[in-house]
Amino acid sequence: MKKIAFLILAFFVFFLNSCKDETAVYEGDSYLHFNQGTRGEAIVTEGTGSKIVEIEFGTVHPLPGSAQVKLVVDPSTSTAIEGTDFQIVNQNLTVNAGQISAKFQVKLFESGATVNPKAITFKLQSSSVANATFDQTYSLTYTKACLFTIAPFTGTYKVKVDSWKDYSVGDEVPVQQGPGANQFKILSTNNPALLNAATSYMLVTVANDGSVVVTSNQPFNYGGTDIFAVTGTGRVKFCTGDIDITSLAFGSNTGYKFSLSKN
Repeated sequence: MKKIAFLILAFFVFFLNSCKDETAVYEGDSYLHFNQGTRGEAIVTEGTGSKIVEIEFGTVHPLPGSAQVKLVVDPSTSTAIEGTDFQIVNQNLTVNAGQISAKFQVKLFESGATVNPKAITFKLQSSSVANATFDQTYSLTYTKACLFTIAPFTGTYKVKVDSWKDYSVGDEVPVQQGPGANQFKILSTNNPALLNAATSYMLVTVANDGSVVVTSNQPFNYGGTDIFAVTGTGRVKFCTGDIDITSLAFGSNTGYKFSLSKN
């Protein structure tokens, strides 16, 4: 019986300590934190001028009185420049008594957006509300997206990747628009491996989202029995004109990549 009583007493003490720990975590001051995750992504579309992004924060408990909260940028971990690439619209917010969350607005300028991602790291500041020990930074990554246009896909390109190895990196490849309004041709004119380089090409059909489908106008003739119809899929970048065929097949030989950048 003494042993049972001792076990019951030990459990009771453990239960009380657990309750105390829980109280210490969830009761007390209204600590500040970002409450919709700590990372976000955004796209600034060409022609829009800017994009507004909302960043929400909250407190562990409703505020007993009104308080000022400020959204600040950590330049040491940000690649975008405040005032040039973006602007915090409402940098200082008044959070009223009883409130548990609010939202800042950040304007991302199209003029500062690029196809390569830019990053901004935000933090919360207040002279009257302490910061929590969690979710204290918010990282926003954003890029620029250009509208559909076939215009960039013409002229001389340079090879970035050719895992089929017809070309070397840096070799020049001519590209022509047409025949369809959403199509262009990757000409084989400079392909040293083909017997029909003068007449063959890859026809690339472009969808509005930048995805592409590739077919050859005729089989690529490498001599002997090495004659292959070419098919593939990939993506293009409307802002830069880059071409990335990420899944290219020569007959039953699959899994090849062919990437070109505009000269």
